Amino acid sequence: MKKRYLITALIAGVAFTDVSTLHYFSHQASASIEGYQKERKSRKSIPVENKVPPPEIYRLRTLIAQAEKGKEKKKFETKVKDFYYSLQLATFKKKENAEKFLKKLPPEIRENAFIYITDRGYYTVRYGLFDNYKLLKEIQESIPISSIIVKTDVSKVVKEKVIVEQVPEVVKKPEVKKKIEKPEVVEEETKIIPEFEEEEISIFEEEKPKIPLYKKIIGAVFFVPAYMLTHKQRGFWGKVEFTYKMEKYKDPYRKTTRNSFRQYYELNYEGYVYSPRLLTYTIGGNFSREDSKIKYGSSSSDSTSKLIGYNLELNFLKGSRFPVNLFAKKTESPLWYTYYDRSSYIERKTDSYGLYGNLRLIGSQINYGYKHEKSKSVGLDFREDRKTDEYTFSYGKSFINKSFNLTLKKNIDDYTQEYASTTRKVYQDIDNYNLNYRWRVSKKSNLTADARYYSNSYTDLKDFTGNINYMWNPSDRLTTNFGFSATKSEGRNYDITFLSFNENLNYTINDNWSLSHNLILFNSSGTNADQKLINTGVNLSYHKTVNEKFSIFGGTGVSGQAESGNINRVGGTVSLNAGLIKRFDFLNSSFSLSGSTSQYKSSKDDRSNTFNINERYTAFLSKNLRFEHTINYYYQDSQYYRPSGGFSETNYDNLETSNTLRYKRMLGWKGSLNAALGVKYYYGKKRAERFYPFGNMALSYRFTRNLLYKLSVDVHRDTYYNTTYSTINSHIDYKYRRLNFRWDLQYYYEDNDNYGKRHNYITTFKVYRVF
Repeated sequence: MKKRYLITALIAGVAFTDVSTLHYFSHQASASIEGYQKERKSRKSIPVENKVPPPEIYRLRTLIAQAEKGKEKKKFETKVKDFYYSLQLATFKKKENAEKFLKKLPPEIRENAFIYITDRGYYTVRYGLFDNYKLLKEIQESIPISSIIVKTDVSKVVKEKVIVEQVPEVVKKPEVKKKIEKPEVVEEETKIIPEFEEEEISIFEEEKPKIPLYKKIIGAVFFVPAYMLTHKQRGFWGKVEFTYKMEKYKDPYRKTTRNSFRQYYELNYEGYVYSPRLLTYTIGGNFSREDSKIKYGSSSSDSTSKLIGYNLELNFLKGSRFPVNLFAKKTESPLWYTYYDRSSYIERKTDSYGLYGNLRLIGSQINYGYKHEKSKSVGLDFREDRKTDEYTFSYGKSFINKSFNLTLKKNIDDYTQEYASTTRKVYQDIDNYNLNYRWRVSKKSNLTADARYYSNSYTDLKDFTGNINYMWNPSDRLTTNFGFSATKSEGRNYDITFLSFNENLNYTINDNWSLSHNLILFNSSGTNADQKLINTGVNLSYHKTVNEKFSIFGGTGVSGQAESGNINRVGGTVSLNAGLIKRFDFLNSSFSLSGSTSQYKSSKDDRSNTFNINERYTAFLSKNLRFEHTINYYYQDSQYYRPSGGFSETNYDNLETSNTLRYKRMLGWKGSLNAALGVKYYYGKKRAERFYPFGNMALSYRFTRNLLYKLSVDVHRDTYYNTTYSTINSHIDYKYRRLNFRWDLQYYYEDNDNYGKRHNYITTFKVYRVF
């Protein structure tokens, strides 16, 4: 349609209606889906007491008092405006539900909130009276309840529900002897809008201009076509891509070369039917052709693959509370997997369709979905046929300080895999159900509960797990945590049940000392798992910062446990740890040293002696060059009694050291350079000596806005396997207008006594354009 026709239609529409009518339709139609969802989404909870401005700026009591007097405006210094700006928090059909909502608001918000009757007879809860729109916009962002800005006529405020404590001096207080009860203080933080017996209508209910029905019909006839022509969606878009790839592999036994050229074309269209709020759709297709030539020694073979794909997606009512989405998709693509010693080719074809959607209710949401997928994969020595059905359902509900979520998933997987020498058929029905509950009991305590059920028909596995955890922090010094868990697991050859209770208590004695206590009660029953255990222990920790450059820490602990069932024994453990951290001005270096030891003994002559020491030193040799040195030593000598008789013994030590130089530098504002060079050493009892020298480097530099270069190198040697590895990756990305050029080079090298020297080169050049 030409512009002059559009202008004529708009002028005719204005002539038959008026500007306010078109404004009404424009306001309704141009509300974007993203903006709608953003308004409906609850904001993160933040402390209200520091964000809500002082009540003196709202003039709520003064203006209501003036409205009560009606025509006697001379008695007041402030002139009553026709309307003011307010924040609308909720809308209800019944007045008592609005009153309940008002009472449940935090005291800081409730003090300046009131009930307002709309022209349609709804009862809305609003906050504040402002004549400054920008100021109200800033306050809206700080209040942790979803709201919109609306206009308020002071004469329509339900005066008996306005909570007031005092009236400004400029207002003459009416001589009405009526006591107003002071609202109770709610300790819990209000995060979202509360729930009531009657559902909230919408927080978007606001004053709308009264327009005669005939004007709405005439305005819609002219406005909707004009809106559709001036608010176009993306329309056509797609991609054209050409890729050339060359691979060369060489070892002492064979040599392989592969060259391929791939063409890829994609075209999509996005649009809507009548309105984006009714139906939006995306439809597209793609075609690819790949010609490749593979040469094995003296033999060679050519191949050509032509692959076609499509995609279709329909989005119904995407701006409403119950959007529904349907999709269908087909993909055909060649997949090349490159390894150190070979390249593997698989051609995969996949067809899928399904639907997904959700229902957004007041304070809750339901999500659902279904997907069916059928795929076929064919490789050089591999073939797979697979069918999959996936069902999902979830329900979430939020309260003031509680939340509940339920997720149900079901997968039916049926596939057959054929290899050169064997065939594998699998059918599995997998159920996965999850439930979690969160309750902020008070500012000092939280309760969480989780439950999970999992089953797999192929492995005959059924597993149920439940957890309940309660955290209580009565003071800044004392924190406690209590947890209970239960697990029941069934398989083909076993059936086991686990029950456990955990208690952890931490108490800060002063700035340096802290005390902790833990208790574990455990019970297991079932196949070869009848066992009961109780374990409790106390730990004392010390930490002191001598000065800003030196600190020390340490601790000791003792624990005991008793077991009965398959093994009856009583034992105990004593542990000790200490350490220090020292910083030096010289080379801006730091040094840390820590160690720990423990000893365990039991009535069954079990024993376990452990010792561990860690040392770390870092220093900046220059602004960009850092040196790192670490030592870790671990020793263990233990023996444990076996129910079948005898002991299982463990005796070993292990030493690990590392010395590394790290270099990091910014190349102006266009690039960066990172490099590392070092050696690691391993040695221990019953362990062979092992050296591991290594080096790596990563360079990134953007020469111009459209030209980027990247290079990475990694080289290391492992004397334990007598193998040397090296990898080089290079990348160039260049953009000329709407054309994109990309070049990649990958080189792998391995030198091993068993395989000899192996080389693998991969070069890729790609040109593509997105439109």
